[in-house]
Amino acid sequence: MVVRSSIAVIIFFIIFSYISLENFQETLLRDLEERFAFSLEESEKMEEDLCHLLGLPVPRKKGKDVRMPPQALAQYAQGVVYRNIAYGKEKKQRLDVVIPLSIRERERLPVFVFVHGGTWIGGSKDDLFYAQIAREIIQNRHVFVNLDYRLYPQASIQEMTDDVVRALHWVSQHIEEYGGNPQEVVLGGHSAGAHLVALLTVNNRSLPISLSSSIRKVVLLSGPYDLLAYEGTLDVKGEKLLELFFTNMFRGRKNLTRFSPLYQVETVSRSFFLMVGENDELTPPAQTERLYRILREKGNDAECHVLPKRGHGGVLLAINPDFDSVFAQEFSRFLSMGLDGK
Repeated sequence: MVVRSSIAVIIFFIIFSYISLENFQETLLRDLEERFAFSLEESEKMEEDLCHLLGLPVPRKKGKDVRMPPQALAQYAQGVVYRNIAYGKEKKQRLDVVIPLSIRERERLPVFVFVHGGTWIGGSKDDLFYAQIAREIIQNRHVFVNLDYRLYPQASIQEMTDDVVRALHWVSQHIEEYGGNPQEVVLGGHSAGAHLVALLTVNNRSLPISLSSSIRKVVLLSGPYDLLAYEGTLDVKGEKLLELFFTNMFRGRKNLTRFSPLYQVETVSRSFFLMVGENDELTPPAQTERLYRILREKGNDAECHVLPKRGHGGVLLAINPDFDSVFAQEFSRFLSMGLDGK
């Protein structure tokens, strides 16, 4: 599950480092579950609804991640699925490609590249919540590319963005073989994935010149864009220990500004679609709204949607018309419009 599994992985790494702290795990887990209660309950309901829709067994144990079987993905998305294609030598450097069944011979469709979330330490392209968005992408006649990347502590934040760039190089060199147009790419992500995508796309310095012009649109779902704003806001026992853990992930507090997209914005030639849940406790709407305002102040084409009664994972179903027809239409409109906004 998107929220609960992230909390569990955080606690695992903290306990592994501070194993002598008796009863700390139970106390921290309880406090975090209370702090993020809305998004946890929302994710559990989402998981159950998706399992019922797709005919998958509902997990008996709360917090267990559900993977999307390839055959279920192909049937639900109405596409052909190519799985676990290597874009690098590392085990995590793998991606899936989903092609619309409706594609015509020699047709070259726009490409949607998606980067999953998971607090930079968990998550997978195969998670049910992330794989299911292929349906709406395919219905909008895009080739869907869903990628895994190396995670902390095996990789630094910089190495994670390097993996995304490596995957984009693969798209540039190979996506025509799968019916995609390498010059029309939409790059999107959720949560930690949205953070990595934003780092690469809000300025003209982060992407190689050979790739930059091909990224025509950006979709940012529930991302953390100002890391400094999180200091002193968790309000749980062990907050200082959690802050120390995340500061170490970013190689020290001095790097929090460098890795905050909010402070890296320039004028760029691409359109941005930002979405966040009104009740998101993990990445509060203020983060998305501030990034939107700065993008606009810099003269960028951007739109922002705050979804009523949705939490951190809820935006992933909001772009699926089986669950939310209103915002799915907004998402579809963005994918279909040209760079001139028409």
